[in-house]
Amino acid sequence: MNDAAFAGFEAFLADRDEFLVTAHIDPDGDAVGSCLALALALRDIGKTPEVVFDSPLPATLRFLPGASTILLPDQVRKKFDSAFVLDSSSLDRTGSVPERCLNPGAKIAVIDHHWGNDGFGDIRLVNPEASATAELVYDVIEFLRIPISPEIAEGLYAGILSDTGGFRYANTSSRTLRVAARLVERGARAPLVADALYATKTAPSLRILGLALASLETRSGGRIGAMTISRDMFEQAGAAPEDADGIVQYAKALAGARVGMLVQEVAPNEIRASLRSDGTVDVNQVASLFGGGGHRNAAGLRVRGDLQRVRNDLYEALERAMNGGPPPSGG
Repeated sequence: MNDAAFAGFEAFLADRDEFLVTAHIDPDGDAVGSCLALALALRDIGKTPEVVFDSPLPATLRFLPGASTILLPDQVRKKFDSAFVLDSSSLDRTGSVPERCLNPGAKIAVIDHHWGNDGFGDIRLVNPEASATAELVYDVIEFLRIPISPEIAEGLYAGILSDTGGFRYANTSSRTLRVAARLVERGARAPLVADALYATKTAPSLRILGLALASLETRSGGRIGAMTISRDMFEQAGAAPEDADGIVQYAKALAGARVGMLVQEVAPNEIRASLRSDGTVDVNQVASLFGGGGHRNAAGLRVRGDLQRVRNDLYEALERAMNGGPPPSGG
C-alpha cells in the first residue's frame, strides 16, 4: 500500500493525546497482540492509550508485554473522544466497549484485515490480503517512524503467528514471513511465543479440553466435526470460557472434516460458537447469518438461545453451505 493509505493516521495522532484501543469480543492472539503493540508504540511517542476488551483475556495470552494493563469496560473510569478499533469487521463486534467507554461523536481509526469489514470509522486501513491485523499495525508503526522495541515486536509477532496458525494457514505469504523475520530481528522471542500459544496449558484448560473431546461427534458424512461444552461441563472442569480458547482446532483436525465447530454455553441462554474450515466452506458467511463474523476459514458468533437448538441451527447452515443450497435465516 502507498503512503497515502497511512497519512490519515499521522494527522489523527497529531491532534490527540488520549486513545482507547480495543478489538473484537473474545479476543484472540491477533487482537490482543495488535492492541498491546500499538499501545506500547503510542506510549513511546508520548500518548496515553488505554487497552480495553469486552471479554477477559485468555490465559495463553497473558505473557504478552503490557497484558497486565488491559481493562474490562467496568474498570474504565472515563470516556474517550478518540479510539483505535483493531481486528474488527464492524463496531458492534467490540461488544459494549463503544457504548460504555466512548463519548458520542468520538473519532475512530480502524485497522483491520477482514473481508467483510462494513466500512465503519473515520480513518481506515483495511487490507484483507494481510495475514493478520498485526501485519498492518506493523506497517503503520513503520510509516510513523516509531522505533519497534522488543516488546512491540513480540506483540506483533504473536498476532501474526496466531492468525496464521503457526504459519500453517493459506494466508501465510512471503511478505508475512519477511515481516515475522524483521520482528524477530527486533527482539521478538519466537520460541517463547510459540510455546505460550501452542504448548502451554492451564489445568482447567486441559480438563475442559478432555470433556470437549469426549463430546466429539460428526455430521454430514464426517465432513463436519463438532464439540459441545455446556455450563455443567465448565463447572465440572473448574474452567471459564476463555479456557476453551483454541479447542475448535481439534474438531477441525478430525480426518475427513471440512469444517470444525465448537459450541459453548458461556452463560445461561448465551451461546458462543467457533467455526474453522479447510477453505472449501466459507464459515464467515455462515457466522454472519447469526450476527457473527471473521474470515472465510475462521469465524465466530454469539447468540441468545438454547444450546442444542443453536447447535442444530449451525449444523443446518453448514450443511447448506457445503451443498450449495440457499442459506437459512440463522438464529
